Amino acid sequence: MSEQRGFGGRAPFRKVHPFWFGLLCALLVCALGAGLFVVLRPLPRVTDGSEPYTADLSAVTDLIRRENDWVRAQETPYVSIAVMLPMDPAASPASMQSTDSVRHALQGAYLAQYWSNHNEGDASAPNVQLLLADSSGGADAWQTTVEELKEKAAGQEHLVAVTGLGSSVAGTEGAINDLVTAQIALVGSVITSDRLAGKATMVRVAPSNSAETRAIAHFLKERGAVTAVLVQDKNRSDSYTSTLAGAFTTAFADIVGRAKAANRLLDVPLTYDSSLDSADTVLGQMPERICNSGANVVFFAGRWRNLPPFLRALTRRTCADRKITVVTGDDASNLNRAQPEPLWDDTRANMEVYYTGLAHPAAWDSYPDAVQPAIANRFRRGIDSFGALFPEESLDDGQAIMHHDAMLTAIGVVDIFAAQGKTRPSASAVANLLTSAPFTVAAASGWISFDKQGNPVNKAMPILRLLPEGKVSFTELTSESGDPPGRSEMDGRPGVPGGPGTSG
Repeated sequence: MSEQRGFGGRAPFRKVHPFWFGLLCALLVCALGAGLFVVLRPLPRVTDGSEPYTADLSAVTDLIRRENDWVRAQETPYVSIAVMLPMDPAASPASMQSTDSVRHALQGAYLAQYWSNHNEGDASAPNVQLLLADSSGGADAWQTTVEELKEKAAGQEHLVAVTGLGSSVAGTEGAINDLVTAQIALVGSVITSDRLAGKATMVRVAPSNSAETRAIAHFLKERGAVTAVLVQDKNRSDSYTSTLAGAFTTAFADIVGRAKAANRLLDVPLTYDSSLDSADTVLGQMPERICNSGANVVFFAGRWRNLPPFLRALTRRTCADRKITVVTGDDASNLNRAQPEPLWDDTRANMEVYYTGLAHPAAWDSYPDAVQPAIANRFRRGIDSFGALFPEESLDDGQAIMHHDAMLTAIGVVDIFAAQGKTRPSASAVANLLTSAPFTVAAASGWISFDKQGNPVNKAMPILRLLPEGKVSFTELTSESGDPPGRSEMDGRPGVPGGPGTSG
């Protein structure tokens, strides 16, 4: 009986051509492996905006990608500056930023990039590519991001500085320390913890917590007799809350206590721990203790997520006939957005809530000498202004302004090198000039000069009143001295492009 030989009586291909069959199998296995690698490989953490981001960021990341495409298409040198943020706060348990604040941050950084690359009289040489460094994820996610940033600094992307840097939490400090060790220039946008001062290659355009608490103390000393109590988050991984609490105690003694003998800060703070379960329940038990203490001012040294439940609990206090003023730090700006429900019931609260903002557009008209008008106008006039590019967005949380100013600072240092014919300075060179030169930045948030710790000197700060629906009302502009610097104080000092004596 003859052997069955497959279809049509032919022998199987694998038997007739064993070599070619083996080669074909090997190629198929390689192709399958390559396809799986493409599908399963982790997305890069540092991109030019071309990787997918969350839906609420897609419009601004697309603008950044297109601008970066334009930069690379020019026949001129370019440098890269990264903005490091948790691009998806919902996927970042340690993140203290809201999705709105991240979107506004990228919009401000893009505005600074675009004006540097295009606007006559303020065009930067070299051009600037804006990279997005995503620190979203678990507690150690920043490590991968930092390694990619180091590669960009050493490679063809020619990374010279990193701005942004997120919030004052443990992961941020770890990232900063690693980038400092790599001698990369850093410009913090909204980090305020006193623990993050004195980093060798870093400055920050936001005032420290010590400066913020002194500013709010100047505000409080004008409000009559003050009996204050401190509500403090004891979360050890959050240096923002711990340094904020300590700074307020010192500022109260130095400024409020000295203003009037009757002013006093109660000795024992009320504490909770946001790293443990049921922090909001703990906060809900505090109003009666506040009533019994006789306090009429509460300083809240905690994060924005815990503030609304605390305020709602305060509205139910038995001493509602006594007016309570709640004051807190800049992190409350994350609540400055439309709320699905009121933050607290204001009909029976007899309560006012204030915080030290980092920037607010009302200051441009109320205190015109506190800013360079040409820089402020980037946000409100012309076809390339923030208002024209992002007509539906608000500037009230200060994020866009502060991240613009951080980029402006980094770009200004690069421009100083460019004026000397050095169009591609190293990240180390930029860090050296950034942290050593006595220059002034004419920023949209106010005039900025830096001390030896990298902190802005007597930086202007708006005091903002937070309203139940999430809106804010501008109250006044102040500083750690109680008097923000004006242009006249900066005249004659060296300035980066956009500073005194320049076209802006």
